[in-house]
This record gives sequence, C-alpha cells and structure tokens, in this order.
Amino acid sequence: MMAVVAGLRPATSSMARTRRSFGLALAALAAATTWSPVAFISGVSHRAPPPQQLLGTVAGAQAILPSAAPSAASGASLGSAVAAAAALMLLAAPRRSAAAVGRSAPQSKVVMFARTPFPTTPIGSRGKRRQRAGRMRPIFRGRQIAVRVNMKTNKPIKYHMHVRPGDVVQVMKGKDAGKVTEVIRVFPKWNKILCLGVNYCIKHVRPTREDEVGSRVQVEAPMHASSVMHYCEKQLVAGNLGIKFEKKIITGGKEQVKKVRFNKASGEDIPTRIPNKWVPVLDRN
Repeated sequence: MMAVVAGLRPATSSMARTRRSFGLALAALAAATTWSPVAFISGVSHRAPPPQQLLGTVAGAQAILPSAAPSAASGASLGSAVAAAAALMLLAAPRRSAAAVGRSAPQSKVVMFARTPFPTTPIGSRGKRRQRAGRMRPIFRGRQIAVRVNMKTNKPIKYHMHVRPGDVVQVMKGKDAGKVTEVIRVFPKWNKILCLGVNYCIKHVRPTREDEVGSRVQVEAPMHASSVMHYCEKQLVAGNLGIKFEKKIITGGKEQVKKVRFNKASGEDIPTRIPNKWVPVLDRN
C-alpha cells in the first residue's frame, strides 16, 4: 500500500477530496472492525469528524451488519491494516494553501485576450518599458508609451492631425506601402489613425456566454499618422497637406473667409466626407 500511495500523482483539488473521503471511510471501517478509539485517525486528518460522531456511525454500522464482524484476533489485524491504509490516504491528500486557492489554472490564448472583435483603441504600456521610463516620461526611446499631459492644467496634450475621418490617403511605408485607403478614425492623443483595409492583425476574442467559443478574427490596427499622405483620386498622386484661405459667399449674400485644405501635389481641394462605418472583414463585399 505504501508503494502504491508513493507512486500517486500530485494531488489536485478533486483528487484530494476523493482521497479524504476514502480515508475517512477506511477509518470508520477500521474502528468498526476493532472497536479501537479513533484518536489516531483524528490526529492524522485535519478534517476528521469528532469522536462522538464517528462512534455513533460505528455503532450504527455494527447494528446493521452484526454478522459481518470477524473474530477478535483476525479483526484486530484487519483493523490495524485498514487504519494504516486510511492514514496513508489522508496523508496523500494535502490541504490546498491560500496561494494555491487564489491561483487559477493557465488558460489558452483564445480565452485570455479581447472581449470584442472590433478594432482596439491605443493604450499605454504597462510592462517593463513603463517601469524603466518612470511616471513622468510619456515617450521612451522614440516610442510613445503614455498620453502626454500638461503639468499645469493636468489635461491631455493632443497632436495636430493632418488627416480627418473620411480622407482618402495612401500608405507610404510599412507592409502595406502603396495601398490607397480611407481614414475611419483618428486618435489625436496618440497621433495615430485607423484606416480601412490596411495594417491587419489577428485578434483573439474570448467568449462572452457559455454557449460561445473563442475565435481568432482579422481586424485593422491603428497606425502612425506619419505613414500616410493625402491622395488625389483625379490625378492619382499623393502629396502633402496644404492650407489656403478663400472668400466664399454664404447664404444671405455675405462673404466669409474660410480655410480650405488642398493637396500640394495636385492642387485639388480635399473634400470633407463622412467616413464609412466599420464592418467585420467577413461581412464586407
């Protein structure tokens, strides 16, 4: 029996409960066989019942099975063997520590990450890079790791974006260089933009209900605004942003000076458009 118990695997929560229950059952059987006190078993197990409750159970078992009791000599040897087996089973089921109770089992990557299949908003770094930079450094080694904040007003500092939602731009560098796309959303605090159909990444979505399963979806990730330039659809050229002021007649016959954006490469005005709504990749035409 000792060899069998020594070869058991490390006890988990379910295995530990099973071994404790089996050990208590063997202890009750040993006490019913030999009429010995249960102080030995109660000293071994930290969850053993009180002697009065266990003696009541033993008396009930002997009243139900009077013919099953062995002789005095064989009963003593059998009872001692069963008691030793019960002690070994109780010792093989250790109590779970507080750290083990609070520590959960490792989960798969499909269940650990995002909750929605939509594009993710830029967030700050929370790992070692944030610790090395300190609390007062939003930019560390050429990378923005936090939102810039004005120390006097305690308000975020926004970048002057040269693109707006709805603008047609061309990617100038990166894995999607040369592609023409549309700006869906801008993030002035991070100087990043979200474009349609470029800078794809794989996102692991965790299930939100019991009848759902995790999935891997393809979505666009925000990219730096300096990676794109305005694109003229008439002349098919990309250029920088230009600003000019023109007098325009508004309703009522009055003149008003307005700021107009234009493409420096083509000279064409950049129209103001409403961006298209983002839809999942699988649902697009």
